[in-house]
Amino acid sequence: MMTNRQRMLATARGETADIIPYVPRLEIWYNANRYNGTLPPQYRTATMDEIARAEGWALYKVIPEDYDRKRDSDYAVHRALGLYAIPEAPYRLAFPSNITVEPVLDGNCLQVTYHTPVGQVRTRTRFTEEMLRAGTTESWIEEPAIKSPEDYRAVAYIFEHLELVPDFEAHGRWQDAVGEDGLAVTFATAACSPMHHIQKVLIDPTAFFYQYNDHHGEMTILASCLQNFYDQVLDICARAPGPAVHWGENVDSTLTPRPYFIRDILPWLQKATDHLHSKGKVVFSHTDGENQQLMDLIPQTGIDVAESICPYPMTRVPIASYYRQWHDRLTLMGGIPSDMLIAEATSDEQFEAYLDHLFKAAAPGKRIILAVADNVPPAAEFDRLVRIGRLAAEHGRLPLLGGTCQTFFDKAQEVSAEVPAPSDPAVEAVDDEALAVIHRDVFDGDDEHIADHVQQALAKGLCADTVMQQGLVRAMEIVGVRFKNDDMFMPEVLLSARAMNVALELLAPHLDAEAQKSSGRIIIGTVNGDVHDIGKNMVVMMLQSVGFEVRDLGINVAAKDFVAAVQQDRPDILGLSALLSTTMPEMRTVIGALDAAGMRDKVAVMVGGAPVSAAFARQIGADGYAESAGEAVDLAKRLMQSRQTGTISEGL
Repeated sequence: MMTNRQRMLATARGETADIIPYVPRLEIWYNANRYNGTLPPQYRTATMDEIARAEGWALYKVIPEDYDRKRDSDYAVHRALGLYAIPEAPYRLAFPSNITVEPVLDGNCLQVTYHTPVGQVRTRTRFTEEMLRAGTTESWIEEPAIKSPEDYRAVAYIFEHLELVPDFEAHGRWQDAVGEDGLAVTFATAACSPMHHIQKVLIDPTAFFYQYNDHHGEMTILASCLQNFYDQVLDICARAPGPAVHWGENVDSTLTPRPYFIRDILPWLQKATDHLHSKGKVVFSHTDGENQQLMDLIPQTGIDVAESICPYPMTRVPIASYYRQWHDRLTLMGGIPSDMLIAEATSDEQFEAYLDHLFKAAAPGKRIILAVADNVPPAAEFDRLVRIGRLAAEHGRLPLLGGTCQTFFDKAQEVSAEVPAPSDPAVEAVDDEALAVIHRDVFDGDDEHIADHVQQALAKGLCADTVMQQGLVRAMEIVGVRFKNDDMFMPEVLLSARAMNVALELLAPHLDAEAQKSSGRIIIGTVNGDVHDIGKNMVVMMLQSVGFEVRDLGINVAAKDFVAAVQQDRPDILGLSALLSTTMPEMRTVIGALDAAGMRDKVAVMVGGAPVSAAFARQIGADGYAESAGEAVDLAKRLMQSRQTGTISEGL
């Protein structure tokens, strides 16, 4: 009989284990429930690893838990540079003497200033009590290192002159402590490449795409300066004790769209995996999120394990598609969407149906490690975790027998690894050439020339309302459809929205009061405990582009603040966003707070975000759910019509 470590390594290498390994990552669930005093009664005093060992679950360790939750710790000082001074890491950070690091801790905020010979860089991270209650494992980067291209030089200097000193002693002890109960994986990088590092850590996610477009040459030079750090990490991790290395996180069709992935991520992943394989390492990479447009590319990276695979219904790709297309090239680790463990999101019947589907879809079971994608959420039903473990032990002996595998739920569709060519992006026919030119400006994200073209349209005699409605709004409606159909990617949509906003500023003085009338008033925000905002920002831009008046409350918004904003502004619609399954329950809290304040019937509530579904929206009493920014626009229009006719909940 194999040990959990032997099973995981055999599966990662493409060999056949005795049974499917089951590896629920418990960090967020454990941190939240320990902090809130809600661990299962039998485990109230147990450590996370003691719980897993007692249940017979395999351990999967990438970094020691709690390193960043210690807000006064040196471990978290360089978090906003994507550098982790973890004692168990295989190296130590060595800044040169001409770089001075000045950290200042003020309550839950850590400000760090780096003084270099070519300028200074300032970062600020925050760790709140709400984040502790939610089990969050990393602080929020409140002020990134790069605010503008003027910061490139100092950031480049830091990474060019940073030295890593190999230190394998504590790292080896940490791996030995895991033993045969699982796998301790050497943590290399949180990003997949130097450019991905800039995107993930050093700059605001939305600003990244603007600067990537506007200052691509300078940003490419900055990425080349980060290569010093990446080359050192690669060399040290290849020599570190242990058989496995974790390289990179968070590839996703939305945030790392196909053209960008090919250009700035794929070459570095191939370089890293080639070198690590030459030293006998297996390579894990965290590929959570929406991978529909990357299905043919991820196997080309050379990674051995695609960790945290998150299939339908939380993303578009069914587990059957993942397994059929990938299992002969790499190992799948994941397969259980985190909302399957939350009673509010998934019923017992749906939970059991999904597990039955999963075991059949993954037959014969080679190259799959059963895990929750990407982490067990705080609201997870512990009994469901136990149920999965028992099924894995009872029915996970390889090879799996399989059987008739019906497509799970109505929307799941087979996804081909062959990515179809995008549809013809030609401008739709319009009656006037001046409007066609404006359409092209919006589609191309040409904020430099669109103002001149709007002026020319006005000079030609077109009224401002026609230019706005037939030129700008109509173009953005087409952009929304193309984005929804995967014919445009997020960076392109952001640039289109920016171009339109430039044109709208020019048009505003020429529009009469009726033309400027809002399509509706919307308040939107990311719920308490969640600091992700790029998806919300997309929704805001798309709504504004078709005439909605939007007030953005930002991120980590408490229920009472949503209620206060609704009471003050009396919007038609309240939009709630959550990227994490850990923060989904906050949506119910907000709706409950609206009800308690007597405001629920005064506003329509629409929800969205990666873990959210229409079923969850119905359960919490929302009026509508949107899967994407494009769908959010359609939903907002339907909700406005419903409010006018007195028939709310049309969006579901």
